[in-house]
Amino acid sequence: MLPMIVPNPSLASLTESASDALGRFSGCPPEWFAAAPGRVNLIGEHTDYNAGWVLPIAIDRYTVLAAAPGAEATQLRVRSLAFEEEGVLSLDALDIPHPTPWMRYLQGVVVQYRRKGIECPALDIAVASSVPPGGGLSSSAALELAMAHLLESVTGQSLSSAARIDASIEAERQTAGVPCGMMDQTVVESAHPEHALLLDCADKTVTFVPFRQVEVTLLVIHSGVSHSLAQSAYAQRRDECERGARALGVSTLREVGLSDLRALDDELLRRRAHHVVSENARVQRSAAALQRCDWDTLGALMVDSHTSLRDDYAVSCDELDVLVRLAVAEAGVYGARLTGGGFGGCVIVLIEPERLEAVADSIGRQYAEQVGWAPTNYRIRSAAGAHALCAAL
Repeated sequence: MLPMIVPNPSLASLTESASDALGRFSGCPPEWFAAAPGRVNLIGEHTDYNAGWVLPIAIDRYTVLAAAPGAEATQLRVRSLAFEEEGVLSLDALDIPHPTPWMRYLQGVVVQYRRKGIECPALDIAVASSVPPGGGLSSSAALELAMAHLLESVTGQSLSSAARIDASIEAERQTAGVPCGMMDQTVVESAHPEHALLLDCADKTVTFVPFRQVEVTLLVIHSGVSHSLAQSAYAQRRDECERGARALGVSTLREVGLSDLRALDDELLRRRAHHVVSENARVQRSAAALQRCDWDTLGALMVDSHTSLRDDYAVSCDELDVLVRLAVAEAGVYGARLTGGGFGGCVIVLIEPERLEAVADSIGRQYAEQVGWAPTNYRIRSAAGAHALCAAL
C-alpha cells in the first residue's frame, strides 16, 4: 500500500525525542534546547543571489537541538537521529572542515560565533528533525539557526537577528562550501505564523504578506531524488548569472528588464537571465495575488515558474517534471512547482483543502507507476521562526 500523507510530529514530540537521545548518548539530561523550522519557497527561485525578490514561508516541520555540558573537553559531540550518525568536532581545530557534511553546518556556526567573540564550550548535542534532508526544504538553514540560538542560550550572549542571519549564511558559504543566497536563513530566523515573507534581497527589506491557508492548503511531495546544493551545478548557475550581468554592464540581474536581454549574444546566458528577470516579476505578481487571495493567479504563476526553472534555468529533473504534470491535471489543484534549488527534492502543490488526500493518493499511485517508487507527501502550514526553548515542552 502506498504511503499517504506523512504524519507531522509536533515540536513537543521532537523535543522529547532529542532529550531522550541525549540522555542515551551523553548520560546527562539536557540543559538547553533550540528549534528552527524548515521552509518552503512559494515562488522566487534562484533570485536571492541575484539581488531579486523571493516569497517563502517557514513550515511546521522543525529541527530541534538538545544539549548538555560536554563529556569531553574541547569537543562538540553530536548525535543525529535523522542520519543515525555521531560526529565529533574538535573545538581546537575549527579551521579544518569536518569530514561529515552535515557536521560542517554546525561547525560553521561555531566558527562565525567565535569570530564575533562568542566561544562555544564543550557540548553534547542530540538532533531530532522532521525536515527531510536533501528535499529542498532548507534542512541546512534550520540546523544552522537552531545551533545559533542554542549557542546563545548556552553562553548567555546574544546577537541581533540580522547578525544571527549573517553568521548562518557565512557558515554555509565558508565552512559547508555552499554558495547560498540569503533567503533560507532569513525566513528560518524571521518568519511569522500565517504569513509569507516577501524579501527584497537587494536591501534585505521584509514585508509580511498574510497567508492563513483557510481556502487553500499546501502539499509538499518529495520526489525521492535527493539533491546537494554543493554540487557543481548550483555554483555553475550562479557563475552564469554573474557572467550575464557583467556582459550587460550591471552589477546584478536585478537591474535589467526583459527587453535588455536581447543584448546578450550568448544564448545560454540569455536563458539564465531570462529566468531570473521573469521570476522577479512573478514574485511581485504572486505577492499581490496572495494579498487578495487570488488562488487561480497564484497557481498559474507557480506553473510558469516551474516551466522557467525547467527550460531556461535547467535545474529541474524528470521526476520533478512528472510530479508537476500529474499535480496540475488534478481537480482542485491551483498550481505546482519545484521548490528549493532543484536537481531533485520536492514540489509544492497549492490545493483546495478538501481535495488534499484524494490528490495525494492519485499522484502517488501514478508517480509510482511511471517512475518506479512512491513519493513522500507532507501537508505543511506556515510557522514561526527559530527560537530557544526554555525546557522540554
